[in-house]
Parts: sequence; structure tokens; C-alpha cells
Amino acid sequence: MRRFSLPTATAVAALVALGLAASPAHAQKKGGTAVIAQEAGPPTLDMHFSTNIAVRNVVMQVYEQLVTRDETNAPMMELAESFTESTDGLTYTFKIRKGIKFHNGKAMTSADVLASYQRFARMGVQRGFFEQVAEMTAPDADTFVMRLKKKVPVAMEELSQFGNPVVIIPAEQKDREGGKSDPIGTGPFQYVEWVADSHVKLKRFDGYVPDTRHKGTNGFGGHKVAWLDELDFRYVKEPVARVAGMETGQFHISEDVPTKAAKRLKDNKQLTLYPVQRWWIHGAWVNHANPPFDNKDIRRAMQIGLDMEEIMDVATDGAFDLQPGFQYPGNPYYTDAGKQFYNVKDVKKAQELLKSGGYKGEEIVVMTLPAYQSMYDAAVVLVEQMKNIGFKVKMDPVDLPTGAARQRKPDGGWHLSFTGLGTGPAVGPFGATVLLVGPNTLSQKQDPVFDKLYEEMQTGATLNDRKASFAKLQERIYDEVKMLKMGDLTKVMAARSNVKGFIPYRIPRLWNVWLE
Repeated sequence: MRRFSLPTATAVAALVALGLAASPAHAQKKGGTAVIAQEAGPPTLDMHFSTNIAVRNVVMQVYEQLVTRDETNAPMMELAESFTESTDGLTYTFKIRKGIKFHNGKAMTSADVLASYQRFARMGVQRGFFEQVAEMTAPDADTFVMRLKKKVPVAMEELSQFGNPVVIIPAEQKDREGGKSDPIGTGPFQYVEWVADSHVKLKRFDGYVPDTRHKGTNGFGGHKVAWLDELDFRYVKEPVARVAGMETGQFHISEDVPTKAAKRLKDNKQLTLYPVQRWWIHGAWVNHANPPFDNKDIRRAMQIGLDMEEIMDVATDGAFDLQPGFQYPGNPYYTDAGKQFYNVKDVKKAQELLKSGGYKGEEIVVMTLPAYQSMYDAAVVLVEQMKNIGFKVKMDPVDLPTGAARQRKPDGGWHLSFTGLGTGPAVGPFGATVLLVGPNTLSQKQDPVFDKLYEEMQTGATLNDRKASFAKLQERIYDEVKMLKMGDLTKVMAARSNVKGFIPYRIPRLWNVWLE
């Protein structure tokens, strides 16, 4: 369904890797401030306590992980020098890189890694994997050991996940509650100031120690150099303002350029556009705890009555794909399980289900995020379609902090809550389903069948076993109407022509980037 044609981000990244789209290495220089225009400001700077992309965009310049993901989405060492797995698959022993410092000047040791993992296991948003952990220890300053209750073949994938990364923070922060930690990391940039609804400023950390095992950026790791003096992340909600700022040079990088503007700007030699296909799943969580959505027939009526193509067309100006998978075609875990419930567009059948399900005209509250124009526009269309089916509907626009807080409460006063669920390159089958697992499920009603399937996906002995479990998980998402998938959104990022070394990815990686 993509209705415009620009070089894909994958192609641009390949050219950069080959040295065909980058300036010569000798042109790299220190200095300057890069101003980055974001759709939304971060609701917190505590990475353990958020899955929000606005948070990751900023603070993953500040923090690093023990293990992270490379350019192909495979686990790779970052703050870990190496690891070994015991023959029984139950014990993972990590050796920590030496000479690493936190931004407060303190040397990082395994005690900090242990404290960070303990804090995440206590209150991390995606802490489910840690239920499989029997013990974590730091026997000496350079060694961190994790022992599992049973073998988990995908343990390294879980530890390197990037939806809610297990970043390493000073041990003194261990007992801080969610959202209350200080933004102190080991990354190439350090925190300066945060003004809510305005900006976050970072500066180069002169004590940063690059990973000499690599020659350049590799996924979220690699050899990182902070060439820029400062990073200035600006919250710019209005798409027109982001585009105008890119054209005038007020902004150096924009997280998002609307499709119509991208068509107009593609021949502007002062700008480079980076379309990234299937950036996220445009969707909405469904609250099973809030009547009448405790009734599966009522949920099903909504699901089969919606026209996802119309919703996505309005939301993205045509920059989207329609397919039922919670992974994308070509991904090893891709499946179309549940497709019989996707984009059915059967209003008559939906109306029959409303009647037989006993719908009595209860008001349905659709919570959406105006900070993301595509979510707001999609919600407008969805609300009208639901009214056409026969629902009484109210749209409830909220800011990010309010939405994040209410989304996690069964009594948060919502029935649908809009989201953008990243599917790649950083979020695989586990990240695509983990927010529906356990007592903290965003469908607000724990599902033992779903939880068992998720555990089977973690512990499956072979890839085919794990793929089969994921297919069943996706089928159950559709069958129980835990989430509405609308479509796969194409994100268009942009950078000024004097921004060198920038390679688009799941977050704007601003190390190894300089201004010419």
C-alpha cells in the first residue's frame, strides 16, 4: 500500500556501510550542537520504567546495556567483554569490560550490573523473563553471574531486548522507584537538563571509553564516538513545524516527516530523507476489564466491523502496508495466524454480534495520543467507523504521561488505548507479545493460556518449536481481541545535508555523527 517511492533506509544504510554515502573519515570533527525534532517529549528518563520510543530516542544516547543488538538484530556484547554458558544451559557468566566510567566519574563494576538487573527484575516494565532467574551474583568486580531455574534457549535475546532495555545504572540507584532514578549512564553523551514539554539537552561525555572491538556503529553497540558537543532534543508536536524547521535549518534531524511533505521535499538537496518501512504496528490495546468489553462478542463486533485500510490511509497519507502479522514478511517468526479476523470490514455481521451480545449503548472511550499525529488521525476515523457499527463512542486525547499511567490501570477509564508497537529491527516476537503477558497485561485481564504459550516460546528447544508457539500467541491475540492491529506504518526520517555519519535505525543513533 506504499504510494510514494524514495530510497529505503536499508539501502541508504548499505551505502554508508560501503563508504559510498558517507564523507571521508578525515572529515570527522568535534563540535557543534545537533537539534533533533521529536514528535513527542519523553514522559520519563527512567529507561527501566518505560517502553516509550520518545524515551529511548533520548536516553539511549546516555545509557548502555550489558548485551545489546547488532545491525542484524542478533545479540552482541556491549558492556560485557564476553560470556560463557554452562553445559546444562542454566548459568551465564559475564566478564565486564574494564575502564568503563559512569557520568558521575565512578568506575563501573559488576556490582553496578547486579544492582541494575535486580532493580529491573523488581520493577522493569518487561521484567517477565526474570521470573526464570534463580540467582544473580557478582563474585568479583569483573564478573556477573546469572543462574536460571530452567534452560531458556532465548535467554540472550531476552537480556538484549530493546523494547524496555536493561540499562546499567550506578548501584546507588538500585532502590529508586519507577520514574525516580537519576539519568546517569556510561554512554557517549551525558544528561544536562530536561524541561517537560519543551526539550532535553545532553552533552558529550569526555570520559567515554569506546569499544575497540568494533570499527564503527553496529546496531545499538559498536565503536561509539561523540563528535558533537551537544544534543538538543526538541518536542515539536506539529508536523508542519517540524518540516519548516528542517527546511530553514532550525533542526538538523527530524524523527518524522509526513508523507505528503516527503513527496515535496525529496528533491531538496539540503535534505536527505530516510523512509523506514514497517516502522511500527499501528494499533490499540483492548481493555477486557472495562464493560462492555468484558464480553468477547462485543469486542469481536468492533474487530470485524472496522476497515483498516481506510484508517491507515488517513493516518499515514498512504505510507503503510496491510498484513495480519505481528512480525513482518521475511522475518523468521512471520505468520498470518488469525488472519480470518483481520480487516474483515463486515459491518452487517458486526451489528448482528452487537445485538446478540447484549450491547446496551454503553459509552466506549478511545484514548489516543495527539503527540503522534498518525495516532490521532487514526483514532478519528476509527471512532466514526465504530459509530457506524452501532457503538456509542467518545474520543479521549491525552498527553504521553497521562496515557502511560492510565493505560496500565483496569479502571483507567478507557476501552481502547492507541499505541505504536515496534516490530523491528529491535523488537522481535517476544517484544511484540510481552506486554500482554502476566498480571500486568495491557488487556487488563491475565490469560493463563497466553502466559503458558509465551513461556513455551521462551523455552522451546528449536526455532521451529518457538515459531509454532508464536503462531499460537498471535492467533490468540486475534481470537480474544487483545489488541486491534490496523496496519504497518512507514516512518520517514530526515537529516540536513551537513549532518554526516547518520544511519537511520530504531532510535536516532547520534554517536559517530558530526556536522560538516
